Amino acid sequence: MQDKQFMKETLLQSAHAYKDGRLDRRTFLALCGASGVAMSAVMAGDAKAAADHIVMWNWGGISEECHGSAIGEPFEEKTGMGMKFDTSGPLEGKIREMVDSGNVTADVCDADLFNAVSLGPTGHLEPIDYDIVSKDRTLPQYALEYGVSIILYGYAFVYDTEVYGDNPPKDWADFFDTENFPGTRALYKWANGSLEGALMADGVAGDELYPLDMERALNKVKSIKDDSIYWGSGSEVHSMCISGEASMAIIWQNRGKSIEEDTEGRYKLVNNQAMAMPGAYIVPKGNPAGREAVMQFIATAQEVPSQLMILDCLGMTPSNPEAFSEIPEEQQPYAITSEQNIDKIVYNDPVWWGENGSEAVNAFLEAIS
Repeated sequence: MQDKQFMKETLLQSAHAYKDGRLDRRTFLALCGASGVAMSAVMAGDAKAAADHIVMWNWGGISEECHGSAIGEPFEEKTGMGMKFDTSGPLEGKIREMVDSGNVTADVCDADLFNAVSLGPTGHLEPIDYDIVSKDRTLPQYALEYGVSIILYGYAFVYDTEVYGDNPPKDWADFFDTENFPGTRALYKWANGSLEGALMADGVAGDELYPLDMERALNKVKSIKDDSIYWGSGSEVHSMCISGEASMAIIWQNRGKSIEEDTEGRYKLVNNQAMAMPGAYIVPKGNPAGREAVMQFIATAQEVPSQLMILDCLGMTPSNPEAFSEIPEEQQPYAITSEQNIDKIVYNDPVWWGENGSEAVNAFLEAIS
């Protein structure tokens, strides 16, 4: 029984490899002959059944509904292929384990662009096919070999108007100034956003941040350590603000919008010097639906209607420049690339984070411990 299952999985993987050009015809025929199965049966049977949908690996919640309606439905209308989800979360280690085991069950990962930098060169990702996916439908610095930015999210901050109503903080320098703006700060414990904000507070221009001066950034972070608390999830920082525990908090801009709404405007979002982070699609090596299908899926996600639906549903900002001018007026204050904010933001460098992220996070955790 185990031998039959092994042969079935081997033939299925071989069929996808043959269809994608990663396995020559002679080898594929030999595998089919050794198992006593006709090549046509493999191509028309299990392989076809496995490729009737795209599996997205993400973090679940409302994201599943939003991606399904914004991207899955138009993709199915075009191709006839449906969309399914694995909501266990595409952590880098889990992607490596899946590919290394040869049991690849996801077609596309809803990840960060720095994951493409760390996973692509090690052979764990398929390269993006830019004959299908458009480099013009994302920001030029965010179309990389093994990943492409589909949305942008931002690290900004919120502040309590009841604490700073007559003298509101306007930038990262104010956020880190506990003498003129006393109160408890909430920082993201995984370093992203906090390091860049610290350097800008210390006088580094937004377009000169990288490579990050880690010693300078950590010294700035430690300078407010006595006035800081740290969060690891959106719900955690949300509670810190709702309860009034934090008077200022580094926050994702879409979560900042929710905090504004839930506090009836008591907390306000500041997008000046917000750090634009490229959320990206990456493709595990040997994805079951095949390269062409998943590239068509990514191309659908780049289209303006899909981008605007993701913004409306999730609060994630379009990365396609064609969509920037179409961001609705009510979303302008919260969308990173809106006409209202685009001249104020700073762009994250996913290459630096992909090459240095683990060391940076460890150094940050040590500094705040």
